[in-house]
Amino acid sequence: MARLSGGDPSLLRRLNIAAVLRTLYDADELTLTELVRTSEVSRATVEEIIADLEHQGLAEEVALAPDAPRRVGRPAKRYRFRQGAGHVAGLDIGPHKVLCLVADLRGEIVATARADVEPRMSAAERLDVARAMVERATEGHDGLRALGVGTTGVVSMGKVVRSERLPDWQGTDLAAELGGGRPYPVFAGNDTKLAALAEHWRGAARDFDDVVYLLLGRSISLGLLIGGKLHLGHNGGAGEIGVLRDLGWYTALDRILAYGTDDPDAGPSGEAAKRVFDAVRRGDPEAEAIVTAFVAGLATGVAATVLTVDPQLVVIGGGLSQAGALLAEPLRAELARLCLFPIQVEASALGDESVALGAVRLALDRVEAELFDVAEGAGGRAGVP
Repeated sequence: MARLSGGDPSLLRRLNIAAVLRTLYDADELTLTELVRTSEVSRATVEEIIADLEHQGLAEEVALAPDAPRRVGRPAKRYRFRQGAGHVAGLDIGPHKVLCLVADLRGEIVATARADVEPRMSAAERLDVARAMVERATEGHDGLRALGVGTTGVVSMGKVVRSERLPDWQGTDLAAELGGGRPYPVFAGNDTKLAALAEHWRGAARDFDDVVYLLLGRSISLGLLIGGKLHLGHNGGAGEIGVLRDLGWYTALDRILAYGTDDPDAGPSGEAAKRVFDAVRRGDPEAEAIVTAFVAGLATGVAATVLTVDPQLVVIGGGLSQAGALLAEPLRAELARLCLFPIQVEASALGDESVALGAVRLALDRVEAELFDVAEGAGGRAGVP
């Protein structure tokens, strides 16, 4: 992406450009006078910057609507940020699916591509599918400026350093494999942590800064938002409570996944959740006992995190989030019993797009840093969530 200094190396010039561009970005459209007042930049400088931004394709003059009321004199020119001046993509590479979302520079999703995959697929095959989904989703949407990637396992500096669910995946350098030779940077992170980021952006955690995000699927993991920022930990493994398989929750989770099927390893966890929670709604005592045991075991581990972090909210995501209140309410009751203070518990409404949405947000954060953060310039290092 072109740097926004317009060839002028002065810090003041770059600060003024960032101020005008941010003002445009935060509004639908503004007159020149409104731009001057809101950005606190002189009129002559704003006029010069707007011309530069129009040349770069980042701003445009808004044409007067045909049905707009006519006024005496020349109407004031209006400008807006061109959100279609570029795109970002978010990629979710999981055991059962690969999903790519493409968004414009305001985060509006404009394209989607999805493929089913299998846990036994090799890393090379999974990467081939991922590349194909990015190519399919971005077709017709030029100017990809960044790609965010979320995947299972501990991810550090764009590389999968630990992977319990997909052993062949461990050691995969996502930033290099998906970004090598391409004109855009790649940033990768753990799927649960990016799903937490998505909840803070567009989900149940929009109005909260201290959040425990609980991903419940075929495995269990946590994402932590502290002060509105992802907490990664020293090795990037914060919240990976799913490695504690000796805790009682996995016995009950296995029973949920096995309920009503001869092949508990087949299909995504959402299908298993639907089977067991539909049975709970019908009053099936076996299903009710399975869910009760699961919540009791799960609450112990979550309560330890809640007591440590003291969050405002716990969000349930992953395939089991389809249960909604049938899971959120008993977990809320158990946490109220175990913790010092009652804690709000909500089920995610983002469905299976949460990780890809978080990856979009990760990519968009990096583009916004380049656009608006004068100190950081291009912002960040590839692969650092």
